[in-house]
Amino acid sequence: MLLVVFSAVIAAIAGLAVMGFLTSRKQFEVVERTVIITGGSQGLGLELAKQLSAKGANIVIVAQTVSKLEHALESIRNAAVRPAAQRFMYLSYDLRSPDSASSILSKVTQWNDGIPADIVINCAGHCIPGFFASCTAETLRDQMDTLYWSCAYMAHSTLQQWTKPVDKQTQKSYDNKPRHLIFTSSVLAFMPLAGYAAYNPAKAAMRALADTLNQEVQVYNGTRLHPTEAGPAAEIKIHAIYPGGIKTPGFENEMKLKPALTNKLEEDDKPQQPDDLARIIIAELEAGRYMITSSFVSNVMKGWAMGGSQRTGLADYFWNGLGSLIVLFIAPDFMSKCRKWGKQKGLQAAI
Repeated sequence: MLLVVFSAVIAAIAGLAVMGFLTSRKQFEVVERTVIITGGSQGLGLELAKQLSAKGANIVIVAQTVSKLEHALESIRNAAVRPAAQRFMYLSYDLRSPDSASSILSKVTQWNDGIPADIVINCAGHCIPGFFASCTAETLRDQMDTLYWSCAYMAHSTLQQWTKPVDKQTQKSYDNKPRHLIFTSSVLAFMPLAGYAAYNPAKAAMRALADTLNQEVQVYNGTRLHPTEAGPAAEIKIHAIYPGGIKTPGFENEMKLKPALTNKLEEDDKPQQPDDLARIIIAELEAGRYMITSSFVSNVMKGWAMGGSQRTGLADYFWNGLGSLIVLFIAPDFMSKCRKWGKQKGLQAAI
């Protein structure tokens, strides 16, 4: 009986969500707009680039390896809905350098006829699993630099550019054309797992940054409504993506390094293909979501960890309630599994 009731509630929520999606205008327009995607040479970043190209966007991808960038750009160009009208460019940079972000934005603005990019998607990074005591200091530093700082530098330079004041006439030309700053975090920001000791903190820091900026940009958005004072050209929107496992080129290497206990703890998380995940993300962006998840498991995890994060839509409140109940059982279960693992395996458990 409980299963029937639960299924009915899920169906009702899904129906309301679909109705809202069908009746509201898209809140993430990309036609003739310029999109920067860091980590765009492979994996999720590349799939987002290809699918946004197919929707009419101008695409700039950023990564380090030129050969990968060249190959990726060709596939992005081939996906274009209007190849003659759209434009594409790649830039090779080490995003861990504090100076890279401002240089990237400067080059893109120049290439884009003096107009800043409309959308910036932070998608660069890789995962190095391992227990904290077993990680080297270099690994701990690498994960923060690659995952958090590369993203923070890019977001910092982007907002410095986007928040420059312009006259009211320029603001009018950007009405209904918001700019979007997007972070790619992880469900591990909702509940860290043993064996991701270097990775978890970087993704949690990214979530904290996104939540902070989601409040701060409201100040700049508010100044656009001031009757006389100059404000930013366009409204600014923040989004944060929280995927689970993704079958990217680095996934196989990640599996080789991952402790056996970690595999046990996340056995219910079924890794998604990058193209499937990209489609879900774009649909959620078009629906105006702030916190973007892509599966039942990730929705529940978002629900139990929402805290003071912005909720957008009825579904978020539903997942918040459901997740808050489920975590009462999941959290102690994970603690118990970790302890039992050590009891059975000895010190080998941490390998």
